[in-house]
Amino acid sequence: MKTTSRFKKFICTSLLSAWLISMPLAIAGDPIELPQNAIRKLQIDAGFGWGIFSGTIYNGNDNYHITQLVVSMTPVHDHHHMHSNMSHDPKVHQIDLDLPPSSKGALSMALPNDVADAHDFKWEILKVTGYQVNQ
Repeated sequence: MKTTSRFKKFICTSLLSAWLISMPLAIAGDPIELPQNAIRKLQIDAGFGWGIFSGTIYNGNDNYHITQLVVSMTPVHDHHHMHSNMSHDPKVHQIDLDLPPSSKGALSMALPNDVADAHDFKWEILKVTGYQVNQ
C-alpha cells in the first residue's frame, strides 16, 4: 500500500512539474524604461471629460509588461472655456498600470483641481516603464 501511495505522489509531482515547465514564465524583473520601438506598439484611445483623463490602452508588445505611463498634459487654450486662474503650463503625471503583454486595459486618472474644468488637453507620452517577461 505504501508503494502505491508513493507512486501516486511521484506521478502527481511529475505532472505538476511538467505543467509548470511548459507554462510561459512571467516574472517581474527590475523596472526599466521601455525603448521607443516598444512604446510605438502601444495603442491608446483616451480623452478628457468630467475632470478625468480616461480611455483604453493596448499593449502590442510580446515581451514587456507595462507598469506606468508618464505623460505631459497641457490645457488647450480655448477662450470660451479657459478660466483666467487656470494654469496653462504643461504638467507631468504618472499613471500606474498592470498591463501584461498583448493585452488591453483601462486608463483612468483624475485631473488636479486647478485644471479639472479644462475641456481639452494636448498630451504626449514622455516615458513608459515596465519589465521584460520570458515567454
